Amino acid sequence: MSSDTIFPRINSPKISEVIYDILREKIVSHEIPQGERLDLYEIEKRLGVSRTPLKEALNRLEMEGLIQIFPRSGTYVTNANVDYIVESFDLRRVLELYAVELIGTNAKDENLIELKKIVDEMGVLAKHPEMELAYPQYLKLDHEFHRKLVALAGNQRLRDAHDRENLHAQMARIRYRSYERELDVAQDEHEQIMAALLERDPIAVKNILDAHLQRAKRSLLNDMVTTYPKTQS
Repeated sequence: MSSDTIFPRINSPKISEVIYDILREKIVSHEIPQGERLDLYEIEKRLGVSRTPLKEALNRLEMEGLIQIFPRSGTYVTNANVDYIVESFDLRRVLELYAVELIGTNAKDENLIELKKIVDEMGVLAKHPEMELAYPQYLKLDHEFHRKLVALAGNQRLRDAHDRENLHAQMARIRYRSYERELDVAQDEHEQIMAALLERDPIAVKNILDAHLQRAKRSLLNDMVTTYPKTQS
């Protein structure tokens, strides 16, 4: 772990949650790169925390697949290869399509309005003249759109599973910027999904969403295969 990585001091009653949020953000954004060994003593020192809440946070990160803990060896940020990302995308697709089946035509108007606001904000960012600044924010909104879509199904375990897989998809897109090349296409697909939701047409939602997720996967893999090994040693 680089000595340049900045950690804020923590003063909170829910210390383990704050540690989790800080480490999660730094891993997702690749500030702490994949394959990096975490120096737990250094993290404790910089955050001003003890080992117990740090272990609680690390256990949550391990459950999400963001880190791997090896007894007597160390704690490492997961080094996701092509196979790992493919599996995450495939599982994410299954979960989202199932969520749409559960939602049917029962989504509440206020929830759809909230989703529509996200899509509208994404549309503004997709046309931003400085894409270097807009792209990270677009990805955050994209991540939130899909999270809220799945949340409409009202199934917490489904939502938890999707959060985990959607997170890995977001990490890969941040690293490879695959979305940036096809932002207009991606935005058009989100607007089509939103229109079908507003029309209460679950079949159309499912078909458009399926095509969107499969295209996003293909686009990302095209960018990954030249730099990621097929299998992880």
